[in-house]
Amino acid sequence: MSQESLPATVFRGGTTKGIYFTREHLPADRDEWDELLLKTFGSPDPKQLDGIGGSHSTASKAMIISAPEDDDVDVEYLFAQVGIEKPVVDWGGNCGNLTYAVGPYAMERGLVDPETEGGEVNLTLRNENTGTVVEQSVPVTDEGDPQYRGDFRVYGVPGTGARIGSRFLDPAGSVTGSLFPTGNRIDTLSVPGVGEVEASLVDVSSPCVFVRAEAVGMTAAELPKEIDSDPDLLETLEAIRSQAAARLGFVDDASDATAESPGIPKMAVVGEKQPYQSSIGEEVTPDEYDLLARIMSMQKAHHAYSITGSMCTATAALFSGTIPNEFLANDDTDQVTIGHPKGTLTVGVGREGDDVRYTEAARTARQIMHGDLFYLPSQ
Repeated sequence: MSQESLPATVFRGGTTKGIYFTREHLPADRDEWDELLLKTFGSPDPKQLDGIGGSHSTASKAMIISAPEDDDVDVEYLFAQVGIEKPVVDWGGNCGNLTYAVGPYAMERGLVDPETEGGEVNLTLRNENTGTVVEQSVPVTDEGDPQYRGDFRVYGVPGTGARIGSRFLDPAGSVTGSLFPTGNRIDTLSVPGVGEVEASLVDVSSPCVFVRAEAVGMTAAELPKEIDSDPDLLETLEAIRSQAAARLGFVDDASDATAESPGIPKMAVVGEKQPYQSSIGEEVTPDEYDLLARIMSMQKAHHAYSITGSMCTATAALFSGTIPNEFLANDDTDQVTIGHPKGTLTVGVGREGDDVRYTEAARTARQIMHGDLFYLPSQ
């Protein structure tokens, strides 16, 4: 049977790479999308050899972009996390890093025709997975095209690029409807094979579960290769995450979490500040960051730190009574810098009492290719 094709674009957004589609180019039947995406990325296969995937969760993601049905926003987008070794597509959350390429993609594909103000374009985006609205500022060239060259550095991305700012509005309760979905700032999870583990379950931009590093035999200064090479640790972290998924109602049985809700909640570990060597060979000292943390992505250690996860981490740290707050020296601030495996990441938090008005951070993005994506249709 001959192959079929559709237009697709590869973009790097922040420390993540993904495939972007315009919604009208996908099959009209939404039920066909999962199979199409699995074929696109070459899943299930650990090397994703027969597709365009990068054999890692940060390169096995898709964004579907569309013009809005109303005038409230400029662009709408839908995120999909595509499994690598398992034939699963998780539509449960958002990818903050890839969000930074949504504006540039919409501009490149002619989905928007915005006015330039002061060398940049200001767009309003809506994530369909969570309903979150994002205000995004995209630098432009003299011709009005997205600007990719610049001197802004993102730890985890080679070189520098143009600074793209994104502010996530009213991000609390993105999936569960509540900042603290269980009503508690610390819960005790009974984890088979592990025992009782204290955890903070927080939902800002994306639901996350936070544990103390010492509770799982870590320091939170470990590099991804250390975490991923320890099968017992990976099993422990996933067992905790699975119990949290059940507690949050994402699955009926914790044993189904890896298959049915692999992307959310995200699993994060926080620990005492200390100097450490980054995975790119640079020394990171305690005075360079506020909070030491590591976060997981699809059952493996994230090579840097997810944006939605960082926004949840930073916000959780500013609320007394949470586990992240225990490790933050000063919570009277509107920004938190996280020490992660590649370096640091600063997140701004607009908070009024117990209300989280916004979270924000800056990233870079770059269009890598655009063309025809070929795939074998179902027989």
